[in-house]
Amino acid sequence: MATISLRKRFSRKVLIPFILGALVLCSAVWVMDYYTQRGHSLASLHQRTQTLSMSFSAYLDRANFEVKYLSEQVNDGETIDGLFQLHDVLFFGGLDFFYVVLENGQVMEDPRVRLYTQDTPDSLIQGAQINAWRHVSSSDRGEMLVFKKSLGSNSVGQSQGFFYGFISLNNNLALASDLITSADADFIRIKDLVGNVLLVEKQRSFSDDIPYITHDSILSIPELEDNLTVELRFARPLTESFSGVVMIGCAVVLICFLLMYWLIQFYAQRVMFVPITGLPALGREGAMDFLEFQPLLAQMNRFQVQLKVREQHLELLSNSLQSAILFCDESSRVTNMNKEAKGLFPSYQFASTVFDMTPIACHQPIQRALKGEYGGGFELEFPESDRVYDFNTYSFINEHGFRSVMLVGRDVSEIRRLRWHLTHRFPQHTLDRPHPPSQLILQELASCKDHLETSPQSTVRWLNVIGDLLTKISHLDSAASKKMPLGELVVQLQDELDLSLVPSPKQQDFSVELSLSDAQLVAEWTQDHRSMLMVAFLLCINSSISGRYIHIGWEKNSLVIKLYGLEDMTPALQWLSHEYPKLVKGRVDASDASRFVMMATLMPEAQHDRSLNVIGKHAVFVKNDYTESNRLLELLKSIGMRVEVYSSFAEFFGAGTPYRTKYDVMFVGVGDIELAKSGIDKLLTSSRSQALPVIHVGNHRSDELPGETMLAHQLMPFRLASMVVTLGAAPKISLGDWATHATNFIITGGTHISQVIWQSELNASGFVARREVDIINLMSVLRHHSPVVVVVLDKATAQLAMKYHLEHLGNTKWIVLEDFLDRPDTMRFIDVEGRLPNDGALEALLQNLNVKGE
Repeated sequence: MATISLRKRFSRKVLIPFILGALVLCSAVWVMDYYTQRGHSLASLHQRTQTLSMSFSAYLDRANFEVKYLSEQVNDGETIDGLFQLHDVLFFGGLDFFYVVLENGQVMEDPRVRLYTQDTPDSLIQGAQINAWRHVSSSDRGEMLVFKKSLGSNSVGQSQGFFYGFISLNNNLALASDLITSADADFIRIKDLVGNVLLVEKQRSFSDDIPYITHDSILSIPELEDNLTVELRFARPLTESFSGVVMIGCAVVLICFLLMYWLIQFYAQRVMFVPITGLPALGREGAMDFLEFQPLLAQMNRFQVQLKVREQHLELLSNSLQSAILFCDESSRVTNMNKEAKGLFPSYQFASTVFDMTPIACHQPIQRALKGEYGGGFELEFPESDRVYDFNTYSFINEHGFRSVMLVGRDVSEIRRLRWHLTHRFPQHTLDRPHPPSQLILQELASCKDHLETSPQSTVRWLNVIGDLLTKISHLDSAASKKMPLGELVVQLQDELDLSLVPSPKQQDFSVELSLSDAQLVAEWTQDHRSMLMVAFLLCINSSISGRYIHIGWEKNSLVIKLYGLEDMTPALQWLSHEYPKLVKGRVDASDASRFVMMATLMPEAQHDRSLNVIGKHAVFVKNDYTESNRLLELLKSIGMRVEVYSSFAEFFGAGTPYRTKYDVMFVGVGDIELAKSGIDKLLTSSRSQALPVIHVGNHRSDELPGETMLAHQLMPFRLASMVVTLGAAPKISLGDWATHATNFIITGGTHISQVIWQSELNASGFVARREVDIINLMSVLRHHSPVVVVVLDKATAQLAMKYHLEHLGNTKWIVLEDFLDRPDTMRFIDVEGRLPNDGALEALLQNLNVKGE
């Protein structure tokens, strides 16, 4: 259990309120500073509004000057072309365009008016007032200010006309730039009292997503008859919303809280924790001065009384066990002994360690126990008392956290005397080995009663095997144990059971799972190990559940046998399956209803010396309707072999495999015995060897099939690898040997479809026909093997064969179906008139070769 520090706990509990208080005060400082700065900004915006009003007035003054100057020029008789020669006035003035109406009806219209509106100037000057700026709006949403000025009077006192000056509001970059620059704002919007927007201008860096402050006010200008409203916006990011004083304020708050926290910690240390720390030095009487500790001290007193009582009970128990008990610490010093141990070691008071009290032969078990090992022990004789004690060592952790040891010795003097008498009067196996109950044989016979009537021979063989196992379990095996791989032992037991029981196909309908790595581990096997494995196989043979299997392997220096899909056991098998694991220091696990597990304590030594490496071996598998084809294919691939699979010998003989291909071994399924036998006969006939590396796999053996035969329940990687290695001395199966037989055909050239049709027709006539896409692949085969018939379907392929001088080979007969000019006499031509092969074409081909079909 983890210890808890009151000082740290107090510090954490007090720290949380201080942190919360500091955060609250710092937040208050930030909020106050934020609103203070916001108020200052609003006051600044009011001043900027006044500055904007003065800038607007100054702009109107420039426009008034321009109106005055231009009107004087018109009075002096200046034309509009002459007015546009006044570049300085027009450029630096405030007017955007002007319009002059003379008394005689003539008008002077500024051409710039079309840049701002499509309305006629007459419609814009209707509401103009003399010597005052008025706001007018055009039909195309142009917002403008118009100023009306009289051109003066003639000699008779009549007005000579009026000069109208216009300033655009919503399309005037100069005015907008002057206003936003003078106000030092990020956004300006001017509207009339109705709410129509007259002018909008903003800085490029301004965005509505950025926090800002705004100010609205009435824009009152003396020169302007209409009152306008102005809206100013000033971008104010959060980082600029606070002044530099806020950091100082927060720092002061934090320092004050830290100082208060330190003072509380200091006084709590002096008032509470220093007295608590000094309690052990005060003693029990000094601790009683503290009222808070009195319940704790009362409970401690009660625990001490209970501990004293338990020590007395332990002492009485250790003295009444009739055993010598010694306790040693991590340095092997004796810390406690009972009375019987003190009587055995009278010199314990003068010995510094337990090693000084015991002989050297006893030191190693004690040292191993001090290192944490369990199950050690030794026997110690005491000649002075004529007694022998059997000491067991027990490791434990003492109160200081170090590993210590306890020695418990039993007086075995009388047991040794009795054992000596029993050993000399009775054989050892009559004492140590289990004996089958007398009624077990009768129960086994009763369970076999029905089978004895239906199949007496198999039942007798079964009883013979069971009787042999019951005999072996009750007698010691005089034969020496044998070292061999686990896989070899399993193979021997399978063969022995097949020979002694001759099981039916239904009894053999189970599989064995044993990995190749586990099967190659060598161990020392006794007769009990062999018998336990045989019992496991008998349990599978006795069951009739489809899909049952047995799994054999190594797990943590133990042999583990797992059986799945078992039925009710016979009485003898049930007794044997529970007794044999005990003889090999194992156990039985039947807790799971779906499986039955037997274990034996056995340590494998090493891999088998004989190499079973079949990785990369080339095998061919002809199924022949074999039911366990998929399982065999998986096992062959699991041991690293390269496998080619064919459904039948006809498919194998007609496949387009290159002729230089050689197979290390052939697996032939025995689903159909006649097909398997005829295919093997063809291989033997065309091969130069009398024996081929052929392994038959099937559900039962047949004397008609040559070579090795493997049954379905014998399929496992070790047996397959062993048989492949054993057959390694036999000559390989070469496609070139039988593909070039005189009665076989090689079809080349033409299209793929035509080759397939010719092949199927020849196969139907009882011949082996193979297809070859590239004639170059035939060069090595045709030069070194027996005669062969080559059917060339087109002249291009025949000419290619002539290029390599293949037509002059004496062991080759050439048949071409397309004639050409330079065809040699060694290539016979058969005219099929471009048609697919029929009975007449095949008959002509066979007559030409002097062979007969089926």
